Amino acid sequence: MSGSTLSSVTNALRILRLFTPKQKELSFTDIVRLTNLPKSSAHRVIAVLVKEGFLAKNPRTNHYRLGLAILSLGGVIFSHRELYKEALPIVKELSETLDESAHICLMENMEVVYLFRVESRHPDRLLTQIGRKNPIHCTSEGLCILAFQDKGTINQLLQSKLYSFTPCTPTDPDKLLALISDIRQNDYCLLRDAYYENYTSIAAPIRDYTGAVVSSLSVVGHSSRITDKKKGRFIRKIQEAAAKISEHLGHY
Repeated sequence: MSGSTLSSVTNALRILRLFTPKQKELSFTDIVRLTNLPKSSAHRVIAVLVKEGFLAKNPRTNHYRLGLAILSLGGVIFSHRELYKEALPIVKELSETLDESAHICLMENMEVVYLFRVESRHPDRLLTQIGRKNPIHCTSEGLCILAFQDKGTINQLLQSKLYSFTPCTPTDPDKLLALISDIRQNDYCLLRDAYYENYTSIAAPIRDYTGAVVSSLSVVGHSSRITDKKKGRFIRKIQEAAAKISEHLGHY
């Protein structure tokens, strides 16, 4: 790659990084000011980004915003939040019904990513952030997605170095394989004390119109509330909600 090409790519990335949830639109003058690029260079790069669909021009304001082609870059948060927006009321209802925090999660680069969350009222709830990434092997939400992926993806996790966060974190490849088999058979994952001691997480898979598992719906709460006596109800409600979300994605 030539120096001029690398410089153009760098400038394009600098421009794209200017856009945030709080700064959805920028004028040409704003872009020049924030990047400190020469006007001619900024104009040339912006023209290419618009042509390729990574930027779009608002005809009303003449300001620029991220285009639809940005979805193809694989950024989980940007590319999926709109897709799952209709599912948010389902997540809220689940959280209120079970009185625990609920999340929609995706998998990217062998990590589980939190896309949506609805937090419970309990002071001992685990605080999570949108976009946060956690290891797959110690989270029900991660394993619930991984279990339905191809063998190569599963083996990639099993062959990697797995860290123990608690004495109950599953790290043994054979035990993880058995757990993955159970998840595929039962269509849910339940973990106790795997990432945080005294906390239980339960997740169910979410499927798209092809039937592929593309995400998971999880509930996490203190184990004193998610007891063996109550876990059946939790599992049923989470699976029902995950099925409703799957319907929004075209899976019937």
